Amino acid sequence: MSLRRAVSDEAKSRFVAALASELGLSAGGGLGVLVAQDAHRAARRARLGLDDAGDIAVVEGDEEHSKVLEALALYTYGDARECSAATEWLTAAQAAL
Repeated sequence: MSLRRAVSDEAKSRFVAALASELGLSAGGGLGVLVAQDAHRAARRARLGLDDAGDIAVVEGDEEHSKVLEALALYTYGDARECSAATEWLTAAQAAL
């Protein structure tokens, strides 16, 4: 997992976490997430620059696990609201197992 930054706000808008609406998070701000089997290549193709203070988490993984990977990215790199929402989602998903 790495943090990246998009070249523009328009480019960032393509990486809104699919889980955001389910978590009750706004689609306009916060951490973006890109999940791909080859995360480095996908980030390069999307022209996302490596940035330790970036606003897009790039995660390597399979599409079938994208919700869990997005939740983990929001938990790890998100702000307090995103972290709290991700914690609740992960706890509920774990209890459902």
